[in-house]
Amino acid sequence: MNPTFSSFERNLYGAVGRHPFLCVFLICLMLTPFCWGAESNITPDAVTFAAVGTFAAAALIFIRLSFKGTADRGFCLAAVVLCGVICVLFFGIFNRVPFKGIIIFILLVLGLLIFYIFSAVSEKRSPDSGGKTLRRRRISFFIIALSFAVRLLYILTTSVYTRQNDVHSFGGDDGHAAYIEYYLFNKRLPDFDVREVWQFYHPPLHHIICAFWIDIFENVFGADHNMARESLQMLTLFYSAACVILVYRILRYFRLNGKALYLPLAVFGLHPSFILLSGSINNDILSLLFTFAAVLAVLRWRREPTAVNICAAALAVGLGMMTKLSAGLAAPAVAALFIIEIIRRRREFKKYIGQYFLFGIICVPLALWWEIRNFVMFKVPINYIPKMDKNVLQYIGDIPYGRRLTDFSAYQFSSVFEQWNSRGSYCEFNPTIALMKNSLFGESLYEVDFPQAFLPVLKIFFIVGNTLALLSVLFGIVMLFFRIRGLDLSIKAFFTVFCAVYIVNFYIFCRNFPFTCTENFRYIAPTLLVGVLSLGVLIRRTAAENASVPERVLSRLTVILSALFCVLSLAVYITLSCWIDYSV
Repeated sequence: MNPTFSSFERNLYGAVGRHPFLCVFLICLMLTPFCWGAESNITPDAVTFAAVGTFAAAALIFIRLSFKGTADRGFCLAAVVLCGVICVLFFGIFNRVPFKGIIIFILLVLGLLIFYIFSAVSEKRSPDSGGKTLRRRRISFFIIALSFAVRLLYILTTSVYTRQNDVHSFGGDDGHAAYIEYYLFNKRLPDFDVREVWQFYHPPLHHIICAFWIDIFENVFGADHNMARESLQMLTLFYSAACVILVYRILRYFRLNGKALYLPLAVFGLHPSFILLSGSINNDILSLLFTFAAVLAVLRWRREPTAVNICAAALAVGLGMMTKLSAGLAAPAVAALFIIEIIRRRREFKKYIGQYFLFGIICVPLALWWEIRNFVMFKVPINYIPKMDKNVLQYIGDIPYGRRLTDFSAYQFSSVFEQWNSRGSYCEFNPTIALMKNSLFGESLYEVDFPQAFLPVLKIFFIVGNTLALLSVLFGIVMLFFRIRGLDLSIKAFFTVFCAVYIVNFYIFCRNFPFTCTENFRYIAPTLLVGVLSLGVLIRRTAAENASVPERVLSRLTVILSALFCVLSLAVYITLSCWIDYSV
């Protein structure tokens, strides 16, 4: 590889690697005035500014490459002229077409492909200066950027009111939207019993951040009232993209590389649940972000038991519970790891007890101040969850819970979408089948959201996705009983307790609240992290040189299923984003 371009790539990945969350946040922030979270909000002036800015950036890059000797000056001049022509054509065509979201997506993907191909070709010409590290960063960067592009496409073509959970509407009296506007207009905590208004019982961190976001854009920068609220999806886009970065760091913590890194990362980055959550303005996605941050911080503390790492873990757990109380479901896994580590390192008992005390001092007040406040002021139970009316159509409590768990009748698989009485069908009652369906399609999608000719693809996606999920679960159980590099007792205990708590809590929740809406994958979404990690470990272990023939076959099957899952997920959610808005 040309050493100058190699140096440019290393500097790029180094800068992004040192401050990935800041980089993604700034990108989301800069995109906000361009689109305000919806393609319908893109104005001609915004397009002009974007075209000029893109041309200026491209020109500066090629001029710099020319003067540094990375590329021929004639080539750079031609490239600058070509960029100018493309920008002019883009400006002329873009404002005349309605489907702006897919055009932006195509341009982003083309840009990524051109950059990747140029890098790969340059490396082949001079392989000695590339290196495995640079290649790993390049491929990982491409996967993370592609997942961002898919999320952006989904958000641009999806209203802030579409496929939401308990958001209701801005200007309304309840729901997450009203909760956000309460902080926007009142600038104080509720001075009434939070049980009186639907969804106001949630801890306030996410809603306060959303109110601040709207306030800044609407009252400081003069954004339109509706645009400022629609732009909240740019904030949740950042949260979802940050989850992918955290998962990448967790996978790298276990020294996964090659296919064992790229495929699990791509499966997570392109997983439908996190594409859908990227456009959801309730508190789920921020809670998940803090949960993954807590996992990474705890793992780092285990490797380097410093006060800084224990404080990071405490902040992540505390802020997660300050966003949504269910983020505390990660706490038992953290406690299990702490107990094992203090037993293993009992000679440093005083040091570890001091760090655990520091963890509690930081975490507990952040996690529980809201619940304690409401209990003291209004006698609201600490673990309060509002009851639902049994007279609603989605009530399934008349079906015995044992039957709900064990009934796998064939008719429940006649559609890959979650069923509701409101659609003229039955209400999904088996929580396991519901997970199989809404983990891939959410609870709001069904046949009319896709072209009729595309429905067979959805069935293939359903089979592939659930086969891959089953494979990851089975290997996750099996690997508990074998010695695997990087997975010692404390790590295995951590992830076992982590998954067990979320899964057991989910089924108890479905029993105590017998409604179809409770059977949602978002309640156990953190377990997807463990699923992709087990896939990575499986690929690494079965692809080793000393692996047996059955293990190699299993490795290839996992690789094929993972790659097929990613391709199908892209096809499904690109089709969804295009079809809903433009098919009449």
